[in-house]
Amino acid sequence: MFLISTAQTAQSNATGKTGSASSGCTCHGASASMSVTLNGLPSSGYTANTSYSLSWDGGPHIPGTGGFNIIATHSSGQAILGTWSNLGTNVKQVGSELTHDGTSSRSWSATWTSPPSGSGTVVFDLAVLYGNGNGNNQGDSWSTNSWNLPEASGSTNNPPTATNVYYVPSNPTKETGLAVDYDFNDDDGNSEQGTTIRWFRDGLQIAQINDMKAVPNVWISKNQQWRVEVTPSDGEDNGETVSLELVNIGNTVPIARNLEVSPSDPLDSDDLSLDYDYFDLDGDNQQDTQIRWYLDGVRITELDDSLTVSSLMIRSGDQWESSVIPHDGESFGLIKSTGLIIIGSSNNAPTSSAYISQGSNAYTDDSLQVVVGWFDSDGDDLAGTEIRWYRDGIQVSAFNDLTWVSSDATSKEEVWYASARVSDSLIWSEWTDADSITILNSPPELTSITMLPEGALIGNQDLSVVWEYFDLDGDLESGSEIYWFVNGERVSEFDGLTTISSENVYRDQHWTVQVIPRDGDSLGYGMTTQSRVIENGAPEVPVIQLGAGVSGYIGEPSSFPELGIANSLESLVVLASSTDPDDEPLFFDLTWSRNGYQVPDLDDQSLITSERLEAGQVWEVTVTVRDPWGLTSHASETITISNLPPIPSWSTIPEISLSGSMIKFDGTSSLDPDGSIISWSWQINNQHHSGSNIEVL
Repeated sequence: MFLISTAQTAQSNATGKTGSASSGCTCHGASASMSVTLNGLPSSGYTANTSYSLSWDGGPHIPGTGGFNIIATHSSGQAILGTWSNLGTNVKQVGSELTHDGTSSRSWSATWTSPPSGSGTVVFDLAVLYGNGNGNNQGDSWSTNSWNLPEASGSTNNPPTATNVYYVPSNPTKETGLAVDYDFNDDDGNSEQGTTIRWFRDGLQIAQINDMKAVPNVWISKNQQWRVEVTPSDGEDNGETVSLELVNIGNTVPIARNLEVSPSDPLDSDDLSLDYDYFDLDGDNQQDTQIRWYLDGVRITELDDSLTVSSLMIRSGDQWESSVIPHDGESFGLIKSTGLIIIGSSNNAPTSSAYISQGSNAYTDDSLQVVVGWFDSDGDDLAGTEIRWYRDGIQVSAFNDLTWVSSDATSKEEVWYASARVSDSLIWSEWTDADSITILNSPPELTSITMLPEGALIGNQDLSVVWEYFDLDGDLESGSEIYWFVNGERVSEFDGLTTISSENVYRDQHWTVQVIPRDGDSLGYGMTTQSRVIENGAPEVPVIQLGAGVSGYIGEPSSFPELGIANSLESLVVLASSTDPDDEPLFFDLTWSRNGYQVPDLDDQSLITSERLEAGQVWEVTVTVRDPWGLTSHASETITISNLPPIPSWSTIPEISLSGSMIKFDGTSSLDPDGSIISWSWQINNQHHSGSNIEVL
């Protein structure tokens, strides 16, 4: 049963409308004056699968626009019949319906292809609308019409055909099975319904498998002859029967499986025996099966078709392999192999032992040595040794088979062990691991140590220690210990000090210092300086001051008075002081020189009276300081006797001057404290004058 679709999900009017082929457009006014026509329908009914050119319009036209909706369905309204193609101007297909595509046309066309034979009467529903183009639905016209088109009485169903009919496979066996395949063809487009398949075995039809494409395997046996007939059907008519030629069921090749050589782990004293399972799907007995034996890849022909190999032909280390090619008297099956069989030895394997001679105490500068022991219960001689070294679990191939690992290959915190095995020329022992050994931290070292200052030591010097540090592991120095010894006794208050203040150093003491290096982890071996004695120290270089004063001073450091400028009117004094690093009493010697010449009578004098001084003289004093042991220090100081400035003085005559009168200035009363006046210079009323007496108006 076929049905017209009335769904109202159609598009806007300007671009088409569907679902209205029978009901028309309710938003515009219907017009009795319109005459909707459909041209091109065959008057005697349609012929199946035939194309017809159709055109349609709405009859008398009014100016404006146009649109339509057409659909072809079964007379029952429940199926769409035929197909559309060659759509004309302003015609488009939406689903199974046609509608306008634009509003400029008033007539339309398309090609309709009829449905297959037996489809029944086709109903065409058409709705046409003419608009006046005023932008609303007033004055527009629409109308509908319907046409029934029956199938032509002369239309008949075309029977189907079966082509390309063939056996699957073309050379069947019981193993492959047997089936038929073909191509189904129907000119009317009908689907396959009711095709018959008939199988014949040795001339007799097997009704139990009618219409089966594949013959169940239980019906098949070798040497049977089968034939098949295929009669295609479309449910209405049968086509011509296709009969294939006889096909023979061929031989299924046999199978050899579960190959096994016993014993499973043969020794050179065992016979080898081959066993396997023979299987033939056709039930054929085994005939002329081929058995082959191979030694180290080479076929041993004298063992062909033998199930055993004598122990006399077997040696330890041989690699044997056997293969079977099954035969059922007609065909060979696939070759099957046992895989390699390695012959063991009846010889007892030796045993090995290994240990690293350093035990648990190995340092970075130690070489590692492995000692390998062995034992052979058969009394065989040692024929070979293999050694593998492992660092942190990784094999170091550079030391393969070496008993030594040099120290330059190890580093702190690495874990080393050796693995060894031995051979009696026939069998290798199992690998034996020596106990692992951890490379310990190598203690740091001192390559040199020095107490400073170098040379003679005296009590007024600070003592210090310097050293050179070396660590084989490359660790930085951290936490080294320092110990000072005085006269062989450790002075704990100086522990850790690199410098000893001079206030703690005294004459005749014997000092040594020891440094024990540490790398933050371990203490190394300490190094101690040679004992050094604090010798008698010379007095300090004396400090000297020269200048005008009333008394000199020579002795221990004191607070010196401020001295005046040396001149010929005051005594010249020397202030000198020094200290002894050993706190010994000091003795002072003084010598004086005037203008580069020594003045012996002034030796050891700390004051020179003014009578011996003149301006411009250059005096030098040399102070020598001695301790009771004869060590001395000396220093010199030079000073020039300064020229004192003259003191100006004058008088005027008359004492009271009158304007316009002459005044006399007299400067002869001026005084020079350390000599005589040789010139006078006057500045009066911005005028310069010279001479001891001048007159000014």
